[in-house]
Amino acid sequence: MNLLVIGATGRTGRHLVELALARGHSVTGLVRRTMPLDRNRNLDFVGGDPTRAADLAPIVHRSDAVISCLGQRSRADANLLRNSAAATLDAMTRTNVRRYLVVSQGLLFPSKNPFIALLRVILGRQVADSTAMEEVICASDLAWTIVRPPKLSEGGKTRGYRIKLGSAPEGPWAMQYADLAQFLLDEAEQGRYPRAIVGITSG
Repeated sequence: MNLLVIGATGRTGRHLVELALARGHSVTGLVRRTMPLDRNRNLDFVGGDPTRAADLAPIVHRSDAVISCLGQRSRADANLLRNSAAATLDAMTRTNVRRYLVVSQGLLFPSKNPFIALLRVILGRQVADSTAMEEVICASDLAWTIVRPPKLSEGGKTRGYRIKLGSAPEGPWAMQYADLAQFLLDEAEQGRYPRAIVGITSG
């Protein structure tokens, strides 16, 4: 497969790129800032703005699937996810690419847990952006999949993943970036959950 990974140098994106290359896929990574030094004959890094359809269209057209692992880094990114989704959908529609996978967040699932309610307040900017992003994506007619993970962490033993359609699965409120990346690539390859919101946690 030819994959376009938006946010390829982020914490999920790095694992996804590495795993995709190990499985023999070709990857184009869109990066916002510093260009990585590592090169591979099946890997191409392209600098660009993920909120501009004009930057995305030239690299979207040669992709079998687009996977967004973007996350906010500062207050300046308040509308990053929503704006990137709108631009990506525009570019995909122009180029007739239909498979789109996006990382959102598990905080969007309803919950009576007071800790989750507190996190929603603390992370209000990110929750608002993820909500707006999902609204834009769900209104499209593409074969999208929205993935809502719990808290993500680096390091430690990978444990795989478990999923549930439309709600948070039973399990810990944390998982490894590497396990999330594994699901994203598995879903890009297998296409089991088009036009679905998928809850995920550690296996």
